[in-house]
Amino acid sequence: MKSIIYIVSLILLTFLVDPSFAQTDELFEKAELFMKTNVANGGINYKAINENSTTLNQLIALISSQELSAINEPDKKAYLINAYNILVISQINKSYPVESPMDIPGFFDKNKFEVGGQKMTLNYLENEVIRAAYNDSRLHFVLVCGAKGCPVIENFAYLPRNIEQQIEAQTTKAINNSEFIKIDGMNATILLSEIFKWYAADFRLVSENNIEYINKYREVKIPSTYKIKFYPYDWGLNEDLTLSKEEAKQIPDGEGDATLIPIQPTSTKTNLQTYTAGSLLKKGQIDFTLFSSVYSESKTNWLGTDYTGFRSTFGSELLQFTYGVSKNARFNIGVDLNIKGSSTGQRTETLFLTTKNTDSTRFGIAYIAPKIKISPFKGSNDFSIQSTFITSFAQHPEGYYNPDESGNGNLYWLEWDRYIWWTQLYYTKSFAKDKFQLFTEVDFLFRFAKRNTQTSHLDLPVSLFLSWFPSKKLTLYTMTQHVPRFVYNTGKSTINDWVVGSNYTQSGVGIKYQVAPSVNIELLYTSFWRSINAGQGETFNLGIKYVH
Repeated sequence: MKSIIYIVSLILLTFLVDPSFAQTDELFEKAELFMKTNVANGGINYKAINENSTTLNQLIALISSQELSAINEPDKKAYLINAYNILVISQINKSYPVESPMDIPGFFDKNKFEVGGQKMTLNYLENEVIRAAYNDSRLHFVLVCGAKGCPVIENFAYLPRNIEQQIEAQTTKAINNSEFIKIDGMNATILLSEIFKWYAADFRLVSENNIEYINKYREVKIPSTYKIKFYPYDWGLNEDLTLSKEEAKQIPDGEGDATLIPIQPTSTKTNLQTYTAGSLLKKGQIDFTLFSSVYSESKTNWLGTDYTGFRSTFGSELLQFTYGVSKNARFNIGVDLNIKGSSTGQRTETLFLTTKNTDSTRFGIAYIAPKIKISPFKGSNDFSIQSTFITSFAQHPEGYYNPDESGNGNLYWLEWDRYIWWTQLYYTKSFAKDKFQLFTEVDFLFRFAKRNTQTSHLDLPVSLFLSWFPSKKLTLYTMTQHVPRFVYNTGKSTINDWVVGSNYTQSGVGIKYQVAPSVNIELLYTSFWRSINAGQGETFNLGIKYVH
């Protein structure tokens, strides 16, 4: 009898001193308080969380430190569900304000977190850990990805003592929600969330078709003859800006209770800080950018000799329009309109200072160019490719020198009179807890001769931009670019081969500021500080970007 008592006491003592039990209990307690404080109306108060992330950071530390192998069921199932939902919130909090989790590069498939001592992405946690362990289709109604299209998030944590009842209740609630399961009785059609399409295999583990599965939970059954269609997934942020009880201003009434004063909802904001030339748009999004540039040249190098004592000025107004075509933000189309001006002397010709053509000045539309942009690798938002085809519509775009007896008859240079195919490869990488970003660009710019009196060019620019984000609206960056040019001499030389024609290097500093939820302004100064067979000068640039 004493032996039995000893063994039982030893087992109880093991439970009491095992830190894994204390850690999971602390996780569930803090998660419960966190959800009750910051979740309301099926949405999350990301603004309040962003202003005070103490509890969230504590939860992330608990998720990281707990060993998965030390957790028994049902604690483990509850732990993994809470971990997924909290990691989603944490990732959005780091980039807040954003309009969608899809605006955060690598949100599901690239960014890694420590869960139970293991580094993993959200996709890995969901598919290789949770779904692989439980084969429970109901989990799709409790794992919330931060979007409005997800089943609504509730203001409680999932707890071991009633985890199965909570999951069952959430499944029933979601399937009876008329915004989640939409019935079109007039056309005998049921409109389903794309969750049922993406995870069709999970639901067929339970039933042969989606209607049969849904009717297991429906209060009002759906006829099996109804057609099934899928409505577009809403990737907008599942945000609710109602103040929590702890943060609300308390106004006592006659009975000693309190009235909550909510924040008036405002539109969610686009985080344009990390937006680069390589960023892609989701279906229906637009990007309109105006980039005004003035280049002033006072020195040139030709065949080893430097020439000075002159000044030429070139102005450019580049208007870019890009449109998102695919839902997964992997294919964009667009068009560029470039208006240029050039002059000798001290004058500057841009869109804001128009002038008629003279012997030393020219202004006009340089080109209109269609373009496409793609993300070639599924699940990777860091790498993209853009390809543009350019041809000038101006008469004599490269100008000419043909003076008459009075010395008139010059037409100044405006644009290259060649067919231009410009392919740009972009790669973006954030680091140091997303406080810094490295953006790299490698270009292949071909200028194909239209006639045998011309040369063909191949420019291979390589550009580096290093950005620092001191605040959520301000970006400071530095850049450098090196451009070698190769020339194909066919038609103008007995050497029909590519030879090095020229090269130059420029460097600069810039600043961007988000003046409105969808608007950035940008100032950039660069210096062309070295060249071979090319000019040297400086540029002054103004950019305005609108993304909707």
